[in-house]
Amino acid sequence: MELIVNEFNIQQIAESGQSFRWYPVKKGYVVVAFHQVIYLEQEAKKLTLEIIKGDDQIWHSYFDLDQDYNSIMSLLKGQFPYLDQAMVFGSGIRILKQEAYEMMMTFIISANNNIKRITQSILLLSERYGSLLCEYEGVKYYDFPTPEQLRNVSIEDYRACGVGYRDQYLYELIKTINQGHDISSYVSLTDSELKSALLRHKGIGEKVAHCIMLFGYYRINQFPVDTWIKKVLVEKLHANPKALREFIEHHFHEYGGVAQQYLFYYGRFEPKNIS
Repeated sequence: MELIVNEFNIQQIAESGQSFRWYPVKKGYVVVAFHQVIYLEQEAKKLTLEIIKGDDQIWHSYFDLDQDYNSIMSLLKGQFPYLDQAMVFGSGIRILKQEAYEMMMTFIISANNNIKRITQSILLLSERYGSLLCEYEGVKYYDFPTPEQLRNVSIEDYRACGVGYRDQYLYELIKTINQGHDISSYVSLTDSELKSALLRHKGIGEKVAHCIMLFGYYRINQFPVDTWIKKVLVEKLHANPKALREFIEHHFHEYGGVAQQYLFYYGRFEPKNIS
C-alpha cells in the first residue's frame, strides 16, 4: 500500500511523544495500533505500508491524512518567532488518532516518567498479558492487553512491569472498567465533560487528562502543559505564568494540541533553545 503525503515525517511522528508503539526496524518503523501491525517506510512524499497483521482500512484515519496541516501552520504562523521556528523544524508531525483506552493506560504510566521507561513498560505489559499478533523479522509483536486480560493482574504485577507508583492507578482503572464502568461512552462527551470524567480516575491529573483528550479522543484543541512546556510558554512566548490557559486559548484556538506538539518536539531535539 502506497500513499502520497504532505507535511508528514515518520521519524518526527515516532519521536514526538504521542505514541510508544512505533519500533525502529530496517529503514522505517513497525507500528502496532488497533490490534494491527504494519511496517512503515517513507521516501520523500511517498509513504509505503506493508500490512503484517490486519488490513488497510484504518491507516488513512490513524495518520490523520484528511487534515490539512499546512493550513494549520499558516493559521499559527506569525505570532511568535519561536513557534515559527518550531513549525519549520517539526513540520512533518501529525496528531495520531489512537485508541482511547490504551491512551488512558499509557498516559497514566507517562506521569513524571521518561519516554524510554514508558516504552519499556508498555512493551512488558503487552508481552506478558496481551495477545500475540504476529512475528516480523524475528520479533514477536503483541496487542495491548484488554481490561479482561488484565482482570487478575495485581498491583505487584504492574510494578514488575516497571510502572513504579503508577501501579495502583492502573489497577484501579482496570478494576473500575471490569466492574462495568463504560469508558467507551466518553467519546460523546463535550470537552469539559470529558475532562471531568477523566479527572475522576486516580492517576489522571490536568496534564495527563489533556494528553488523553488529545491523543486518545482527537480533541486537537487540547494543549497539555508540563513543567518544560510551561517554561517555553513563559520564557519564549512571554505568556503570563498565572494565565496560561487564557494565553493558550487566545493564541492557538482549536489547534492548541498541534502547536504543543511542534513546541514539544523542537524543545526535545533542540535543547539549546531553552536556557
